Amino acid sequence: MENLKQKILANTDFIAATLLGLGTIFAAFAAYQSSLWGGNCLTAYNEAVIKFGDANREYLNGSMEVNFDTMVYLESLRENPRTTDDVEKMMTRDLVRAISWADSNYDKKTAALGKQEEAALEAQIDQKWEDFEEAEGKDDVQEKLLNEIEVLDQKISYYPFNTSPGYISNKRARGDALAKEAQAKMKEGLTANGIGDAFTLVTVYFTIALFFAGLASVLKNEQIKLAFVLFSTVVILFSLVRALFLPFA
Repeated sequence: MENLKQKILANTDFIAATLLGLGTIFAAFAAYQSSLWGGNCLTAYNEAVIKFGDANREYLNGSMEVNFDTMVYLESLRENPRTTDDVEKMMTRDLVRAISWADSNYDKKTAALGKQEEAALEAQIDQKWEDFEEAEGKDDVQEKLLNEIEVLDQKISYYPFNTSPGYISNKRARGDALAKEAQAKMKEGLTANGIGDAFTLVTVYFTIALFFAGLASVLKNEQIKLAFVLFSTVVILFSLVRALFLPFA
């Protein structure tokens, strides 16, 4: 053991120089990886921003489509005597009257048909049309069936389409898909940023090792030189292990 110590003391300058060389190479490589991951981070962030912009554009297009569909829907309701007054109230510019109307007719306007209820009504209408065809020549029966069909049809046509979850999700689908892609890119950028920071920290560790190795090469006290060489070796090995467990760009 004493012989090993003496050999190390006799070659501390050579060991310190070796540590300086290895530490410099490893530090430069870690800094290079940190720079690459920083670039990956910025690229991912830029792509995320573009994706978010595309998503906002699609959300705006969906909103415009909803507005257009609503205008068409309201105009179609004007032709139905059953809803003409309601449409006039919906189009009023008097905010107080509009709020009052909405409050007094809340249950009526929000009682949207579920998909199963709507399907059941459509099935009833189809059945009544079949009965209508079978009742050919029976004017009173056909007239009764026509009235019943009209009532059922009004229930469906009066269904506020823009409260349908399926309709809304369809208009938001393109924007939601792009928003998910943007969030994935943002997460990718955050991950790249974290890895880049980790490589930067490794570079700092290598720099600390270089500092002590450099001091070891100029000091005269053998004990201090040995301590600095050992400390520098430990720091370099620790830094190297941390770097190897990080993904390379």
